[in-house]
Parts: sequence; structure tokens; C-alpha cells
Amino acid sequence: MNNKKVVSIVVGTLITALVLVIGGGIFATNHFYSKVETTDQLTHDEVLVNSGIVNRERDCNIVNIAVLGVDRDGDGLNGRSDAIKVISLDINNKKVKLTSFQRDTLIYIPEPENDFDKLNHAYWYGKAPLTLKTLNYNFDLDITRYVAFNFDAIEHIIDTIDGIELDVHENELKVTNDYIKHLNSLSESDVDAPYLTKGGLQTLSGRQAMAYMRNRYVGDDFDRMNRQNKVMEAMIDKVMNQSYTELLGLLDACLPYVETNLTMNEMISFGTKVLTFDLKNIEQTQIPASDNKNKTVSYKGYSPLYVMNSYQDLVRDVHAFIYNDTEYQPSQTVIETEAAIYETFGRVE
Repeated sequence: MNNKKVVSIVVGTLITALVLVIGGGIFATNHFYSKVETTDQLTHDEVLVNSGIVNRERDCNIVNIAVLGVDRDGDGLNGRSDAIKVISLDINNKKVKLTSFQRDTLIYIPEPENDFDKLNHAYWYGKAPLTLKTLNYNFDLDITRYVAFNFDAIEHIIDTIDGIELDVHENELKVTNDYIKHLNSLSESDVDAPYLTKGGLQTLSGRQAMAYMRNRYVGDDFDRMNRQNKVMEAMIDKVMNQSYTELLGLLDACLPYVETNLTMNEMISFGTKVLTFDLKNIEQTQIPASDNKNKTVSYKGYSPLYVMNSYQDLVRDVHAFIYNDTEYQPSQTVIETEAAIYETFGRVE
């Protein structure tokens, strides 16, 4: 087995979370699969896939997999899915597409919650199954598969590859150092991560990079998503230069922090296909886009929650990106949910 094959498995943080699992299935089936926490498969009915799109995967040959980065922040509870992505494997065109969903978007969380809330609270209330239900309900998606990883995995992965290069802005230093202090206080390790002393391009350890990603006080949530993406891209660059032995070590370091309902056969099947894809050119989009008109509200003691100018347009944007379907018309569920949001919170002026 050559490095090219392994590198194609180990790409990026979120791609790593998915494809490292797949990699374990292909290259060292029993050893790596035993390290991943596995859960039951989910049916279309269980995660509220709209009847009008249940055959999308078969018809378009596009597989959607939710990838959830969970921030438990030391509390040992479900945590919130602060990174909410959908990886789309376009089998016919040999492409990977990555859709990032803004965590503070105000949406409707279906049963058992049956209430409006932030998108990332779905994981807090009902872990991955409720997150998939919420994505499918609000965006007319067909997701039944997921990979979730604890954000602690990022720290361990980055330390395993001896840090990553990041360009840290001067105005990000104080808050990043505050998060380093917080993470040091939670760590069981006797060795604290040092504070950042200057801006500019520098090598960050796993904990320093985690603190940088968690910064939610400099800029808005889109800036936070951009910081997450910078860390992912830096990890891709570093991982691409790893030796075969180092990559296997990276698998060992990552997989204990991963939970998935992908079956062994799916891992092998998808992984074999992904090996032929161009992973250096992953198409990406954000939902909503950073220039999307919105307003902020408070609800149930949480703020901000972003009310969008048009939820139907968000759904159209998702389908245009994933399926190249520019004619898609949102379901009645989306239309009624949008109307209920505006009735409760008002429209965006």
C-alpha cells in the first residue's frame, strides 16, 4: 500500500473524521473498526426524510453523510455540534462537496422537542439522530448516515503531526489565550499549553489550535467557521506530507474519538470509491452564505439566533450546490416552517 492511497484517506479534520473511519475499514478492517464507536443504522422514517426525496441517493448517485464536530467542553454531556457539515460523495462525477451549516441559524427542531432553537442545539437534545432529523426537516435532505467526533480529537491529531502552521491575527490573541487558559484548566495533563505571544504565521500545538477554533468573540459566527476551516486546511497540508507509518499512527490517534453509524461494508464501498476522487479540489459552500440578509433574536434565554431572510432560498441553495438542481422547489414542510418562524419572530426587514 503506497502513501498516495493512505493520504487520500487522511484529508482534513472533517474529511479526516469521515475518511479516516473509511480508511480503517479498507486497510485494517478489524483493528481500526474496533476503535470506532458504532451505533445503529437509521431509516428514512426515523430521521424524517421527505417522501419526495427518498430516492435521491439512488437517482443521483450522491451519498450525503453528516459530519458533526461535538464540543463537550469538559462537561461529559452530549455537548453541542459546533461544526455541522454535510459531505456529499458525488459518485458519478468523482467529486467531494462540503456544505457547512451555521450553528446559530434559527430553525425548527422536530419531535421530541417540537420547538424553535439554534441548529447546533439539536445534538445537545438528541445527539446525532435528532441532528439528522433537524437537517432533513429544515433543508429537505436525505441524510441517514453520520460521523461524529469529539473536538478533543483535533488536539490529539494535531499533536500527533507535531503541530500546524497558522496565521493568527493580532486581534485574535487575547481571546485565544483566554481559551488556552480554560482548556489547560480542564486538562488532566500536567503540561499546560503556552500562551500565544505574537500574531503572524506560527506553529500551534493541538490545544492552541483548539483554542483558536473555539474563539467565538472576535467577529461573528462566519468568522468562527472560517477559523475552523483554516485549521482544517492546515491539517490537510501537514497530513499530505506524512509517511505511511505516521499516517497509521494518526488513524490510531483519531478513531477512538469517532462515532458513526456507517457499516463496515459502507466504509469499504465508499472508501474504495473515494480513492479515485480528486481530494485536492473539494468544493465548499456555507449555508447561509455570509452575505445572506438576516436578523438576530433571543429565544429561551439564548442569543444570538439568526432569522433568515428566506428559508426557502436556503433550501434551494443547498440543492443547487449538492445536486446541481437549480429548479428545486422546497417541500410543504419547509414552506410551513418558514411561515411559522416569521409569525413567531417577524420577518427580516
